[in-house]
Amino acid sequence: MKEKQNAAIDDLAEQLEVSKDTIRRDLMKLEEKNIVRRTHGGAILLEREATIFDYEQRSTKLNGVKLQLGKTAAAIIKDNSSVIFDSSTTVESVINQIGMKPLTAITNSLTHAMLLAKRSATTITLLPGKLHKTQLFLHGSDTIEKLKQYSVDYTFLGVFALSSEGIFIHTEEEGLVKRQMVKQAKTVVALADHTKMDKTGFLRFVI
Repeated sequence: MKEKQNAAIDDLAEQLEVSKDTIRRDLMKLEEKNIVRRTHGGAILLEREATIFDYEQRSTKLNGVKLQLGKTAAAIIKDNSSVIFDSSTTVESVINQIGMKPLTAITNSLTHAMLLAKRSATTITLLPGKLHKTQLFLHGSDTIEKLKQYSVDYTFLGVFALSSEGIFIHTEEEGLVKRQMVKQAKTVVALADHTKMDKTGFLRFVI
């Protein structure tokens, strides 16, 4: 597990020749000691996993860095472009820097939709789906199916972790939506600050 930074319960039970219930109990004890974080069907070592915050905590973290990322990313967007904005707080910083550019915007974030609504030159589509009450994004099969209807100029994504192994997110529901957002865009811009580098998460959505 230390080598790969994560492991499945089935694999651990087979390698250690013990029952899955034993592995689950051991993982619970390790989680209590903040050594691992349990996931569906396995666990991840915390030493390389990026830290999870709720939306309010993330929105106030590294504001100066996010401001610079937002300015740089917003400069890429051309007038009259179609853009998918994911639900990350780093992408929120992009929205805050786009000014009054005429855009067609698509998002699964309640917060981002409200910010975009303040811009009279922006047409907004809020994707359907189930609401994640802590992170304030919409997800699920309805979200993914609606995304499939679009072909856009840009998708802007915030990432949970980034390493040579790929781009990661910490929840499956968010990762599946991001994966579809990537598929629908001509250009994909993934935004990450230094705290996300050389770390992994639960779900890899871009290799």
